[in-house]
Amino acid sequence: MMFKKQSTLAIIAFCMSLLLVSSCAEQYPQMPKAIVDLSPTIGEDFPLRSHGAAMLTAFELRDSTKIEHIVTEEPFYVAMSYVTLWNHVGSHYDPPNHVIKGATSIEQVPLDEFYGRAKVFDFRAKGKDEPLLRSDFENKGIEAGDVVIAFVGYTPPTEPDELPSYAYLSGEAAEYLATIPVKAFATDMPALMGFKAFFQLFQQEGLRGSENFLPEHYAFLSRGIPAIEGLVNLERIVGEDNIVFAGFPLKIQGGNGGPLRAAALVY
Repeated sequence: MMFKKQSTLAIIAFCMSLLLVSSCAEQYPQMPKAIVDLSPTIGEDFPLRSHGAAMLTAFELRDSTKIEHIVTEEPFYVAMSYVTLWNHVGSHYDPPNHVIKGATSIEQVPLDEFYGRAKVFDFRAKGKDEPLLRSDFENKGIEAGDVVIAFVGYTPPTEPDELPSYAYLSGEAAEYLATIPVKAFATDMPALMGFKAFFQLFQQEGLRGSENFLPEHYAFLSRGIPAIEGLVNLERIVGEDNIVFAGFPLKIQGGNGGPLRAAALVY
């Protein structure tokens, strides 16, 4: 009788452990097989290294990030820093008020906008300074709520008079994606627009408004869809079918853009 009692107790304990494991599996999500860092390292020369001198000069932007380290040695060691960043270089988020006066700023956007199932599209075969068109995204299985990641293989300029050059997002493609609607658009492009195409628009007399100069931004930001630029390491997630994108921007009061630490959770 004692043996039967012990066996019964063992079976009960085993069943309870199965229930506990099942409960935990429901409570805690499956861990990814890899976490791919999609953010570059920020250094003092980062604006110049990322965008090149010609673009920074054209927009009258500073060519460096200021990082001032303050170190105390005695009576104990402690290190702190003051960091002055350009908020639209490297992996960063464009909120609505980036191109729309009085629109939502960075700290007003909920974090769940920056997390979701992602689809990666490899456009490295596209020519530099060529637009990505609506047809490049049509019939590709993009669904409402997807985070679309466009990989163009951006490489920074190497010559002082060279503008950033890459396959950029056209206004019509952005409008198509925004009306699906996608949850977010992310890319390794330093900016959604092409710089050469932008300067051509700038030469047109009478053209006014962000919706005309920056239609690719306006399509997303006017609808509150995050535009995320400046990612790296996208070659490591090309061909992966089960990816979750996560990238949370700094919560800056009134911010019109902000650096974010982006990652791909690969399952």
